[in-house]
Amino acid sequence: MIGQLLDRRYRIEKILGANGFGQTYLAVDTHRPGEPKCIVKQLRLPGNQGKSLEILELIFKKKVELLEKIGKHDQVPQLLALFQENKDFYIVEEFILGHPLADEIGHGVPMPEDQLYKLLHEILTILIFVHGHGIVHGQVKAENLIRRESDGKLVLINFSLIKNQEIKSIKSQSHSPDNSSENIESQLVNELNQSQAYNTDIYGVGLIAVEALTGLPVKDLMQISDDQNPQHPVLVWHDQVQVRPQLISILDKMVHQIPSERYQSVPEVLAALKKLKSRPSGAHPGAHLGSIPIPPPPPIKPARVAPHRVNLTKPDQLASSPKMPGSKLKSLRITLVVGLLILLGGSAWWFYKQNYLNQRVAEFKSIAQERAISGDALAAIQKFTQAIALRPTAESYYQRANAQLDLGNYQAAVEDYTTALAKDPSYLAAYFNRGLAYLKLNQFQAAVDDYTKIIEKNAQDADAYYQRGLAYHRLKNYSAAIADYTQVIRLNPQDAEAFTNRGLSYSAAGDKQSAIADFTQAIRLNPNNASAYYSRGRARFFLADYSGAMEDYTEALRITPDDADIYVNRCGAYLNLAQYERAIADCTQAISLNAKYQEAYSNRCLAYTNLQQYALAIADCTKAIALEPNAAKAYSNRGMARAAANDFQGAIDDYTEAIRLMPNDAVAYSNRGTVYYDLNQYPEALLDYTQAIRLKADYDLAYYNRGLVRVQLKDIKGAIADFQTAGKLCLDQGRTGCYHDAQYQINLLQQNKP
Repeated sequence: MIGQLLDRRYRIEKILGANGFGQTYLAVDTHRPGEPKCIVKQLRLPGNQGKSLEILELIFKKKVELLEKIGKHDQVPQLLALFQENKDFYIVEEFILGHPLADEIGHGVPMPEDQLYKLLHEILTILIFVHGHGIVHGQVKAENLIRRESDGKLVLINFSLIKNQEIKSIKSQSHSPDNSSENIESQLVNELNQSQAYNTDIYGVGLIAVEALTGLPVKDLMQISDDQNPQHPVLVWHDQVQVRPQLISILDKMVHQIPSERYQSVPEVLAALKKLKSRPSGAHPGAHLGSIPIPPPPPIKPARVAPHRVNLTKPDQLASSPKMPGSKLKSLRITLVVGLLILLGGSAWWFYKQNYLNQRVAEFKSIAQERAISGDALAAIQKFTQAIALRPTAESYYQRANAQLDLGNYQAAVEDYTTALAKDPSYLAAYFNRGLAYLKLNQFQAAVDDYTKIIEKNAQDADAYYQRGLAYHRLKNYSAAIADYTQVIRLNPQDAEAFTNRGLSYSAAGDKQSAIADFTQAIRLNPNNASAYYSRGRARFFLADYSGAMEDYTEALRITPDDADIYVNRCGAYLNLAQYERAIADCTQAISLNAKYQEAYSNRCLAYTNLQQYALAIADCTKAIALEPNAAKAYSNRGMARAAANDFQGAIDDYTEAIRLMPNDAVAYSNRGTVYYDLNQYPEALLDYTQAIRLKADYDLAYYNRGLVRVQLKDIKGAIADFQTAGKLCLDQGRTGCYHDAQYQINLLQQNKP
């Protein structure tokens, strides 16, 4: 197998391990520059299994989909490829350069208690993310945690794809009478849910903790175990350590010999550690991980410059007179000569005056245009005003309006454009630029009306469609905006800005996938389009593709490295990827660019909270509130920090203020309910969770937490109903992890029924 090329791409370098379903290889990717290393895992499904094989294939493919999702986490290897060759399946994963955690523990040197807390928190935080996607690792041990060389973080590797119990269970089901093809999908869901045993991973973490505390390897601990019960061996390790009894109790429960007696979810373990530590870990459920600022509106294109217009003064038409009688001819001739001299003199003066005025107007306009071109709009306005005083033409009003527009005097610009249009209703450039002024004044319907007049005259005017699309977008008439930008693209398929703006309208209308497609096309047309990268990052963020969002924000910053908005948005992406140090760095950079950036302080507060630096977190949220006293999310974030720091009353006060500012915030109610639950104030917690459910009918976590409250209030029937609803909502959303948690609570209550 060594040297073999799989999928005509991955060259096998080394066999890393094997099990009953195939082998794991170290390979190199021959299609990428430098031939980087990667991990290739083989899955060889048992043959001649009929329906069983079909179900196994479905389970495998479903798990690969989940592995691709969790691979977006910074501390889980990224899934690179999936292929099939010679009836075997193969997956390709990122290779993590570093050393296993096993090199650090179990070598005779006990780990200090405070260092153990950090180790546990890091591993359990990874598992929260993994379990949240319905995946059980199945082999959590020190050998499967790699200390990454680049940043020192732990990375959880070697996820199980197919487990022995799944094959045994499916084989037994395949002999049941209802094994038709249409039943396979339901069997798949059942197998995925039944295979969840989160306490298995918790047991593995517990063993790592015991090994770290004692400095003894697990095999040695097993040798000194109580062998009275070989089916469920009890680790005897207490006399090997000198730590607080409460910590021993927590670890004992994690490694309990009976699975049902262990902690059943990672949040339970973190909650126990939280009560033990003076500075507990984690945020309350339902936390907003990263608020991102409202995006700026699509860009307004520059004002048009009208074609040069020459206004010529037409000479008066002179009428001829009939001849006079002959007796009066001489005197008449004298009179005519004198009159003609007077007339010629007057005409000459009139023509001279008109020529002088024309010259002066032309002079003023020429100087004004020079001033406008040089950027001195104020001087340009003065000269255009002098020209208007001499001859108030549509052109002069139009030019002065342009200068007013450049100065930001939008209302004055509208008035001058309107005067120009009164003098010349066919002046389309005046309609166009008046529309720009209306946009600046937020008079969007007036802008729509002006651009519609242009389009009625010229249906091929792409610029008019573009600006009307912008006005429709600001009016939140996104379908009309999309239609106008589509016209721009039809007329000019290379217009990257039109794709970007149509993407923004799709995004605002809720169609994130179409938005991403447009942003991607804009980037193809202009690879240095920072706005398109930024906007695509936002769309990916809202689709929970935080890794993709982070990459797009990084590209946007490459092009515009001093944009505080992009740093804050990337900070939000890092928060959701649990990369808190990087989140802090980005929000700090945003603050250095804009010391009054409220969202930067609020997001950095969240990052500090997750790093258990509660004093810094509270200080940042307090600063955010000082900058924006009505910022409900800042109060909620400070509430999370205060709750984590055991300032429960302060947390309640903050959540209460957040609710006052934003009465429809279901998350704030749920979080306050969690604090009441921690204080054993169950009636208050019940009211808050109920209100959260009223505001958000599909709020699975609120149903689950209300179920826990009802257990404490001895309302078993109500608790079961809440857990059932929570489970159904979780399943509807494809979150098998929380579905399993709800089912566990239901089974526990039903088993304990009198």
